[in-house]
Amino acid sequence: GRSATIRTARTFSSDGYRFVVFPGMTPTFPTIGVSGLTGAVQYVVCGEIRVKYDSLGGPNSFLLWPTSNELVNPDQVGRRQTFANGPIYWHPNAGAHPVVNHFMMKWGQHNWEAGFLGYPTTDEIVLQNGRRQDFQGGSIYWSPVSLGAIGGAIRDKYHALGAETGPLGYPSSDEIAVNKYNGRYNNFLNGTITWSGQTGAHVLYRDIRDRWTSTGREDGHLGYPLEDEQVTTDGIARFADFENDASIWWTAITGAHEISGELLKIWNAHGGYEGIFGAPANGAQAPDASRQVPGQPVITLSQRFDNGVINTTGTGRVLTATYEEPVDPDPTLLRQDALEIQPFDIPPGATWPPPDVAANYPTAEILAEATNPDFISYGVMPVRQGYWSGSWNDGWGQDKAEHKHQLRYPDSIAMILESSKHKPRSGGDEGRDFYVHAVDRFCHLEWDGYDCEEVERRTVHAIYDFRSFPEGYKLSPAGAPGPVGVVTAYCGGGNTPLSNTEICDPWVDVALMNPEPDTGG
Repeated sequence: GRSATIRTARTFSSDGYRFVVFPGMTPTFPTIGVSGLTGAVQYVVCGEIRVKYDSLGGPNSFLLWPTSNELVNPDQVGRRQTFANGPIYWHPNAGAHPVVNHFMMKWGQHNWEAGFLGYPTTDEIVLQNGRRQDFQGGSIYWSPVSLGAIGGAIRDKYHALGAETGPLGYPSSDEIAVNKYNGRYNNFLNGTITWSGQTGAHVLYRDIRDRWTSTGREDGHLGYPLEDEQVTTDGIARFADFENDASIWWTAITGAHEISGELLKIWNAHGGYEGIFGAPANGAQAPDASRQVPGQPVITLSQRFDNGVINTTGTGRVLTATYEEPVDPDPTLLRQDALEIQPFDIPPGATWPPPDVAANYPTAEILAEATNPDFISYGVMPVRQGYWSGSWNDGWGQDKAEHKHQLRYPDSIAMILESSKHKPRSGGDEGRDFYVHAVDRFCHLEWDGYDCEEVERRTVHAIYDFRSFPEGYKLSPAGAPGPVGVVTAYCGGGNTPLSNTEICDPWVDVALMNPEPDTGG
């Protein structure tokens, strides 16, 4: 028997050492210590692990020399063998595959073959700008700026979207467990995929994902996404709907903002994104109590949109201002209490400011500013303090808008300046007439469909003079920089008892509360 073994043996030489290898085995190799070669250690590489090892180039491959014999894994089924630069793992249902470097580290973080990933089913796969390795329960992805493990329904969704070549890019986190519905999510370079048994797996991209995260994700007031992020037919806006009667909308100009609850229902009742309001320009805000108009509805929430603002009262009465003209209302809807509103009267002989202090009044002070994309050449358009004198019947600026026409808020006047609706200033003077439509509505929020009916409307104007501020303009100090700005703001036509006057109905001031667009989107 001994002579037969010698006849069938092959002899290999490596670095001056000689090793005897029998059929079905790969050569054993010397170990290398700190001071160089330290002698031969007998490691045997056999079976499917040997086949894989040889296919990679054996000792000339990136694995280099073996550092153990074949080992039985804790499941008593699989096998592994370690080499200088990593192991080869084998399982009858997965084959034999090396796992090295970042993949070995990440796999180990998930308890190797005993974790959700299971055994490797592929070698490391070279991708564009990265690498991937597949396992029985998922995949590990690596790029120079990311590393993450994904599996299950999240991996299926990711692959359906084109994996790393799709819009999400590479995974930037492992699959992360959350408490609500025992859900899971993975972050990617350009978004996230979130899954729960109740809602399924849905993708949100960077801006909407970040806004959702800022609200508390699935544990916040929005809840889980109910759909993948969508793109509007015009290609301008993106949006996603969420569990708790909420949506997040994004445009490049406005950023990403949520609409929820009563505001969402009112917005949808007016056509949503394709209706008169357009995309949200900020999140819902509770107005400052100091801005409540005496004798008028208390506003509970306000939200600014591309083309206007919605103010809710919590009682079905909704006050809005829009750049787009609404449809004609049913004249039988005119609310009885509107008939009881009396015109705003300036007391006889009243002055603002008194003539004897007018010279010292800060008429040129800027109270608010606006910009309008239709008039980029105007730059920043100011709303200045100005003045109004009833006895002189003269004035300009915000004081005139407030004390003659009953429009008291500078930033609401600024909203009018931002309107896409404008025309030349009457009388041939320099400047533009910007205008919006203020509407008093009643929304039947308890009905299916949330019908909103128009009750009253007024058209509200702001006259703007773009000329350089002249020295001594109407009691103003010399040297004020920039344009004159708003000359006045007033109401025009409509269908209210005051529709034939320049005095605005008190509710118009509420409709123009105009919460400032935020910058969190």
